[in-house]
Amino acid sequence: MAIEKQIRIDRHAYDRYCERVEPIGWQELERMLQQQLADGINIQDGYLRTGDVWWRAEVTADEVVIHTCYGRTHIDIPQAIKWAKRYRDRLRLGSYAD
Repeated sequence: MAIEKQIRIDRHAYDRYCERVEPIGWQELERMLQQQLADGINIQDGYLRTGDVWWRAEVTADEVVIHTCYGRTHIDIPQAIKWAKRYRDRLRLGSYAD
């Protein structure tokens, strides 16, 4: 689904992206996400997947607000979070989980 909206990245999302994926400049990340939105993305139940990076996002009438970055992973983050909530567990994300 191609979306033509502005990107707004919360500071927390930017910090988590730099920690969990790679260091990047704020404007560079905005441009990258804007391009990915133009190419088409998958937003489902407040979760956004761009390539292999998962985000928590909110779509409004004129923008996509990115709240946090879960990082690069092959797992289905929405399903993993549901599982963790059901069993009162946590997901360990980032390099410290390796």
